[in-house]
Amino acid sequence: MNKQKLMKVTYYDPKNNIRLTGYSDTVVWDDKGQPTLMALRFGGYPEEVRGLADAIFGGITIEIESEQSTLTLKTLPRQYRREISHDGVYAEATLVVEDDGQLADSGEQNEDETQEEVQTRQDLPPRNTYIFCTPGDREDLFRAVDQKTAVPLIPEFRDYVLGQLTQRNILRPLRVHSISQKMEAWLLRCEEKDKNIVAVLEDGLRSGAIVIPGSTPGLSPLDELKSVTGYLNTFGVTVAERIKKLFVPLFDPAKEPLSPEVLAINQYVRDHAGYSLYDAQLAVTEAVKRQLQRGKVGLIVAECGSGKTKLGTVAITSAAAALHVQQKSDGLFKTFNVVLCPSHVTRKWVREVEETVPNTFAAVVHNIQEFDHLYRMYERGTKSCFAIISKEKARDGYMRAPAVIRRRWNREGLSVERKVPLPACGAVDMDPRRPVFCCPECGTAVMTNISRDNIVYRVPADSRFFRRENHENHKCEACGASLWTTLNPDAWGRQKTWAKIGDYGFVYRPLIGEHLMKVKSEALIQKLHDIGSNPDTPYPARGANRSYPLSSYIKRKYKGRVYGLIVDELHQYNNKSGQGDAMAELYDNAKKVVGMTATLINGYSSGIFYLLYRIVPSLMKKDGKDYESPTEFDKEYGVIQTTYEEVEQEYNSNRRTVQSRSSTRLLPGVSPLVYSRFMMEYAVFLSLTDMGKELPEYEEIPIPLSMPEEVEKEYERVESVLKSVLKNDRKAAKKILSAYLNLLTAYPDQPYGHKPIYHPIDGHKIVEPADTVSPDTLLPKDEKVLEIVERKLNAGEKVLVYTNWTRLDTQDKLQKLFLERGWRTAILPAKVKPDKREAWVDARLAEGLQVLICNPSLVETGLDLNAFTTLIFYDTGYKLFTLRQASRRSWRINQTAPRVEVYMPYYQHTMQHKAIKLMASKLAVAGIIEGSFSEEGLAAMSECEDMTSMMAKELMLGIKDNVEDVSSMFKRMALLKPQVSAWSIFSEKPQEREATPLLASGTAEPAVEFTFGTPISAVAADPTPKPELLISPVTNKPKATARKNKAAAEISEDQLLLFKIA
Repeated sequence: MNKQKLMKVTYYDPKNNIRLTGYSDTVVWDDKGQPTLMALRFGGYPEEVRGLADAIFGGITIEIESEQSTLTLKTLPRQYRREISHDGVYAEATLVVEDDGQLADSGEQNEDETQEEVQTRQDLPPRNTYIFCTPGDREDLFRAVDQKTAVPLIPEFRDYVLGQLTQRNILRPLRVHSISQKMEAWLLRCEEKDKNIVAVLEDGLRSGAIVIPGSTPGLSPLDELKSVTGYLNTFGVTVAERIKKLFVPLFDPAKEPLSPEVLAINQYVRDHAGYSLYDAQLAVTEAVKRQLQRGKVGLIVAECGSGKTKLGTVAITSAAAALHVQQKSDGLFKTFNVVLCPSHVTRKWVREVEETVPNTFAAVVHNIQEFDHLYRMYERGTKSCFAIISKEKARDGYMRAPAVIRRRWNREGLSVERKVPLPACGAVDMDPRRPVFCCPECGTAVMTNISRDNIVYRVPADSRFFRRENHENHKCEACGASLWTTLNPDAWGRQKTWAKIGDYGFVYRPLIGEHLMKVKSEALIQKLHDIGSNPDTPYPARGANRSYPLSSYIKRKYKGRVYGLIVDELHQYNNKSGQGDAMAELYDNAKKVVGMTATLINGYSSGIFYLLYRIVPSLMKKDGKDYESPTEFDKEYGVIQTTYEEVEQEYNSNRRTVQSRSSTRLLPGVSPLVYSRFMMEYAVFLSLTDMGKELPEYEEIPIPLSMPEEVEKEYERVESVLKSVLKNDRKAAKKILSAYLNLLTAYPDQPYGHKPIYHPIDGHKIVEPADTVSPDTLLPKDEKVLEIVERKLNAGEKVLVYTNWTRLDTQDKLQKLFLERGWRTAILPAKVKPDKREAWVDARLAEGLQVLICNPSLVETGLDLNAFTTLIFYDTGYKLFTLRQASRRSWRINQTAPRVEVYMPYYQHTMQHKAIKLMASKLAVAGIIEGSFSEEGLAAMSECEDMTSMMAKELMLGIKDNVEDVSSMFKRMALLKPQVSAWSIFSEKPQEREATPLLASGTAEPAVEFTFGTPISAVAADPTPKPELLISPVTNKPKATARKNKAAAEISEDQLLLFKIA
């Protein structure tokens, strides 16, 4: 730009004889009264630009000289947003005035004001707001006005509102002089609570100058409505119709035919497995296939036993085939895919893939060498390939640790040829003699950015900069060398400079104080103190291996070569872990991804945060959620209970001596907005009742029991002592909380053999539980379990007993009781490898097993236990995933028994009672997100006060303050005699399209003979069209009409229709 055209900006301080100069291309000012600067962009040498920007921010008077005139402008102290950037030897600064609240009052409450009015006045104080928009664009100006005010404006009001705001001097233009771009600026003056803008609308509506579209003169039906329920009773049908138009399903099985690709695979399954996929399964695969055609990821949330393995395989294969046809690609159709699943179902995946998909082979991969070999076989052959990888093997690999060295700051470092110039070292509060972290190759100090008063400075990095490896500290800016190195577990165990603390990251032990000043967690502070007080003790890095991670290897070497990724048991990657990172690496490398789970969420908002960040990171970023701040997500979409406590030292004490503290904790509850904002476009939900098959009844039955008198007395004594400590000793409370929960949960089941609980600080004994009964005593829960087992065995059934507590003798005690009565019993040991558990169970059943005892975590995924129709949770634990998965091991589409029962005995008024009540609440909340609305689920969300949740609660039986009786809760959530879905997806004849390549005849023989199974020749699709089946609903319900004065407990058909459509 020609320097002669720029405007000269000057500030002169005669007292200190300081003159600062810059050159501007854009200036905006208000000429009403004393001219005032609103916005300025200028450049110059970095020192002058920074000094002039700081001076303007502090409040000065400047002169701006142009070719036509000279302006003298005052500036508003500390009311500008500043941005300074460097480009070589020059710098550029931009200052823009921010909306203010200068005329706001102190916020004190007047005598005639309510608390609500005070809050509204504080939220909407009188203020000046500033608008910058395109010249002459009234739509752009109107949108900006709408964003600045809380008054609802619609496009139909544009001309009237802008005209009146300008006429009443509420909106007035500012002066603009810019030689680089065309723009205009406006000042919008808002009174308290936007009264002046509200008056403009009221006058327009009253005079008829503006009207609300669709409104009619006279009494509005809204005037008679008193609640959301009444609104939905009146307008439910209209709302439902609008939802239909807004949210059109990607595939409607009642109106659209299946694609040839899905039909071809179904024909292959029918010919080679002897059965067809259910209509609901075909509809799900078609919907996911269409989603994969338009995007990268599709999610299948299907109940245990609904055939997720086949659904994911068919969806990703048919999507690839459709793409092949659409692009009219020449040559052989084949793809290379990866399946990530738990280790004990890898072989099951091999069977399912080769049974489901034509011209395909699959193999289990354990290491890098096997993966390379499998891919070479795929390249030489003619078949598609599925590499089955267990989630445990995917992340087995080495850990990386900081490689930086710490020494005195030598700015020039070592004499090496640098790829980029050394960074500017304008350090803040930096002593050049102080040691800094340097690159191990060139010796250059590692620099980082800090921000002070919106100005960015470059300073040497401190030790907290190297907690975790990221893009900022990954390599040296000067020479490009890596600042991290492979962590050798043997060598790491001998060094005493660094330590690794779990998820927190790496700590430089000589500078451990830098971490202590920032962390707030009591446990982390204690760990840092332990490391600092033992400087000569090495700290080995837990979880470090000597091998290269398989997921990282695939991401690096096979980038762009993996077509599809199927992630089984998606919920297991919902936390910040190595396996979650492995899934993220494979996700990035694949072109199409199908995620599958039966339990998407654990009842808490934190249970889906990291999962959403891995599958839809763009939506999370767009929503303003940072990966390092999951608590912000919990605040918006979860339920957080904040407890405030104030303690006065003595009666009538001074207000300033009152001690106050607050604590927060996350409660069960997830906002339905999680589904609508992040999942609705990607997920399809399938329940067993959708399968169109007569399923057995399923019911979860809690059984309340009473403890023996002597056990109850000792339990209450122990509970009272521990509660006293938790209440009065805050420091000790956090450290004994885990022991408190474990003891009170386990003691009623085993009231003997428990160790004392010691004070974590001074070491004295807090409480020692007494042995109130002998190990051979039959407790009420034991008697109830024996009664259930005997009744079921006499009826010819088999029983599965789950026990969670591994440190108790429950399993051995139950086995002894069962064997004494002559029942054939076995305990599934944890040492049986996951991939061999299915065979282990089958072998015991072949030997006549009647009762199986095991930990539910051993069978929570992948195993079908249809032989056991009665399940007993001797104790439930706290993990929702484990409970839901383990309880559905026997309720599957291939279950032939008429009824499946799950019993949950517990002792009343104990920690067990609270645990099962919490679990019921979490189960119901999880059902909300997965499409199953129940009164209990909404009651559990009673603290989640966003409007969506409030509407959902109003729709049902009203807002509940708490969850009712546990037994009645589970009773209402039971699936007793589920309705058979009679709809069919074949409502129309399939449309003729190009032949799918999946079952193309005349396929060339593979170049090598595969050993993964006997090759099965492809079978051509049957050209005969399927007969058209009519849709026959189970019951014909007449369309409900809106009714007024309706009881709150009734649910209209319109309300049910609303959620069915949504």
